[in-house]
Amino acid sequence: MLHALATALAGLGIFFAGMYQLKDALKKLTGRRFKQLIAAWIHRPVAAVALGVAAGGVMQSTTAVTFVLASMIATGLLTVGGALPIVAGANVGSTMLILLANLDIQLFVLALLGLTGISFVVERLSRFRTILTAVFSVSLVFFGLKMLQSGIVPLTREPWFGDLLALAGASYFLPLVIATCLTVLSQSTSSIVLLTIALTAGGGLTFEQAMMAIYGCNIGGSFQTLLLSSNLRGRPQQLAMFQVSFNFVAASLMVPLFFIEQYAGIGLVERLIRSLSASTQLQLAYLQVIFNLVGAGLMLVLIPWFHPILAKRFPTLADEDDGRPIYIHDQALEEPDSALDLAGLEQQRLATYLIKRLEIVRERPKNAAALINRQSQNFTMLATEVHEFLRRLGEAPFDVGGYDRLDRAINRQRLLDGLNETLVDLAATAGQVAGSKASQALLGTIVEALDAVLLTMLDALQDMKGEDRAVFLAITRNRGNVMQRIRQSYLASDGNLTVAQKGTVLILTNLSERAFWLLGQLAEQEQAVDV
Repeated sequence: MLHALATALAGLGIFFAGMYQLKDALKKLTGRRFKQLIAAWIHRPVAAVALGVAAGGVMQSTTAVTFVLASMIATGLLTVGGALPIVAGANVGSTMLILLANLDIQLFVLALLGLTGISFVVERLSRFRTILTAVFSVSLVFFGLKMLQSGIVPLTREPWFGDLLALAGASYFLPLVIATCLTVLSQSTSSIVLLTIALTAGGGLTFEQAMMAIYGCNIGGSFQTLLLSSNLRGRPQQLAMFQVSFNFVAASLMVPLFFIEQYAGIGLVERLIRSLSASTQLQLAYLQVIFNLVGAGLMLVLIPWFHPILAKRFPTLADEDDGRPIYIHDQALEEPDSALDLAGLEQQRLATYLIKRLEIVRERPKNAAALINRQSQNFTMLATEVHEFLRRLGEAPFDVGGYDRLDRAINRQRLLDGLNETLVDLAATAGQVAGSKASQALLGTIVEALDAVLLTMLDALQDMKGEDRAVFLAITRNRGNVMQRIRQSYLASDGNLTVAQKGTVLILTNLSERAFWLLGQLAEQEQAVDV
């Protein structure tokens, strides 16, 4: 028995190791080109569904596909309406691994495991390392499952195993509930479906209990998406809730059909899957495919009614488009000089976000922390798009002057990123200012000074003549020395400050020094621009 238990445990460990490694490898394969491919295919619903099937098959996680699409919606690459058919298709595509795992391909899996393992030491294949890792991981998943099954079979012959099954009796709901919970805990629907099939093949579950467990796995997948999407708002949340609804809608049909078949004796889903194969494993794999095909069919039909309901229930946020590019786009890369102008316009938008940040610090609303976090997320999303756009511009043919402009744009973005981080820290510190009029007065002085300089910075970024750039440079000179004198004055003159309050004064002045230094660097760069 110990040998069988160790074999089953080893198989389980290999299985989860393969699934973990597969998820990591597939993340690396789904970069910007993958997103561009999706954006190009969404214009026709049939093509969008087909792309969803392919994406689900490649990523083996509808949750992962949903969040990739949510990020594209947040950045403006995709609309919610265009993403919904892709999600429906992804649910079907994600069943591919379950089908393959239950075919008799043991010799093929062993050969694949050996060949991909050996490939890791072949230096010439290093550029294919990510793809080979994904293939190796899939092989590990299959190998672990077969090992798990070979360990479970001897255990089912033990007396205690029969006693354990007797506790569950003929309950159908218990396997459904347990499978739902295990799916949420493991964060993988496919993993628990495959384990259910392996356990049933070894005699651990009846066929009907396995059917309900598979339904539970899919319901658990919806709860998993619901938990992971708790921080989403607006359009991305609409997409996530569509995926959450997918499995509930499918289960609302499949579960009643199951009980009608069991208690009314009418041949429905179970009769269908039993007629498709003599193998128990394949029958249950087909059940998972049918569940998702039914769900996809229902949701595709319901999209015209469901989409408006989602939009009303989870409305678009007022600042949701702040994280989306307005000016830069892929076609702009064909005209590099004009593309740099467009990148500059996006950087001006980022500068306005910094000014809005100070408005929150000045007014201190009750939800200041949430507003700051939201603005910071929008800044980061847009800044990421600008960085990627500038990186791709680096591959374009420029003359010497063009490369100089590109270098300034990259450096300008770096300085704006630094200012964003500094102002986020300043806002967090501002929330700690209380109980001392001196600290509050200092904060007010810093905010007003930074606000004036940031407004001048925005004028300088929009300046075509050079006058505002000269003013920007003039007002940022020696600001660091001014802040140092202010800090020394506050710490020396106010004897009523506690140690904690003095620490807050130090942090405030240090952050303002950093902000003025970054602004000074930006002013010097902008002044050097040839007009």
